[in-house]
Amino acid sequence: MVFAFLGGVFTKTSTVRLAMLAFTIAGVVEFSQLYQAPWIRSIRQQPFGHFILGSTFNAPDLIAYLVGVTLGAVLEFSVRVTRKRKSTK
Repeated sequence: MVFAFLGGVFTKTSTVRLAMLAFTIAGVVEFSQLYQAPWIRSIRQQPFGHFILGSTFNAPDLIAYLVGVTLGAVLEFSVRVTRKRKSTK
């Protein structure tokens, strides 16, 4: 989801940079879940806050983020290559 959002915002950025940025953001959000101050817990209790920030750290989520970003990058790269081939013909 982060990769798709960034791709829509930064349309001229390379796929590799988008993938690195998306995984970094996802990792920062995941590791931020280790911080459990009362003020941030109150934000996480709200539906939108929980959706964006999550609630508990789970290391396997990092693998899921890596797989998701990789799949998104491969899909975007293949679309860019296909479009480039069609435009040169």
